[in-house]
Amino acid sequence: MVASVVLNNATSSTRVSEATRDRILEAAKRMQYRPNAVARGLSRRRMNTIGVSFIIHAGDFNHYFMEVLNGILETAAQYQQNTTIFSISDWVLDEPKILQACDGRIDGMILIGPHMRQSFVRQIPHHTPFVFIHNNSGLPNVPSLDVDNENGSYDMTKLLLNYGHKCIAHITGSMNMTCSRERQSGYLRALQGNEVKWDEDLTVLGDYSIERGRECTLCLLQRLKNRPLPTAILCDSDAIAYGCIEVLNDRGIRVPEDISVTGFDDTHLAQITNPSLTTVRQPFRLMAKRAVEILLSHVEMEPSQTENHPVMSNNGDETDGRLILERLPHEIIIRKSVRAPRETSLIA
Repeated sequence: MVASVVLNNATSSTRVSEATRDRILEAAKRMQYRPNAVARGLSRRRMNTIGVSFIIHAGDFNHYFMEVLNGILETAAQYQQNTTIFSISDWVLDEPKILQACDGRIDGMILIGPHMRQSFVRQIPHHTPFVFIHNNSGLPNVPSLDVDNENGSYDMTKLLLNYGHKCIAHITGSMNMTCSRERQSGYLRALQGNEVKWDEDLTVLGDYSIERGRECTLCLLQRLKNRPLPTAILCDSDAIAYGCIEVLNDRGIRVPEDISVTGFDDTHLAQITNPSLTTVRQPFRLMAKRAVEILLSHVEMEPSQTENHPVMSNNGDETDGRLILERLPHEIIIRKSVRAPRETSLIA
């Protein structure tokens, strides 16, 4: 009992003399003893550890996820929190892995871009709160953070229209993701508001990888063979735009002289793309900071507060829930990939 009090620096009614304390600490040092962090965490009901879960693809390096993750790691460190990363390959197939992570080793979890089922969320222990960044699940009662995707895409399309572009192609992200559908809505709303008719052939459905950016651009060029080139291509991510510009350069189509290209995210790719990319900036660091702060605010709740709290309790019926969503501001970043259109040319 005395040794436990000294080694764990705990408060106790047991009085320990300085001589006894010194002997215990000296013995612990000689034996290279370290307190068991898990045991200490269980006794305090806190592990001072947050989890982060997201899908890691074997293909392209995901600059978007790294931007968010860096912000989470930085903020967690400021609050003296450890961070454990749980990489998954599929949100549904890896549900057991997420449940295992919630067995007490972490205080809460941030999930980036989740596709989660309501039935699964109800299985997560009450003591493990979580926060979504870019919520694709549409689940109620879970704090979610996102950028204003629709208005970001609207503002970028409007920028192109203001430059004089009327023939604007669109390479989308994965349409099973909420952000992709919102960005498409912004694109279509901008066209409609400026009385520009939507041409179905100018929209190519893709995902958020460089490789798909290449493939979709090739598909677009093939689809428009012997038709006028679009004067601009709106890409739903910087990665898509990077792949798009590579293909255009390979085909001798100059950016921005022949076609203007835009992105979305403002990751490191936007600056190393040649030419540098005009894009919609997401406030990744602010988003990550808010996610950590919201999560910790719920972690610090007393057990009596969690039973009926919408975030900490999984007893609510899905139809009774409400969407808890915080939209963060976007910013249009103008670089060298956009200019006013010249005369249209035909694809050879």
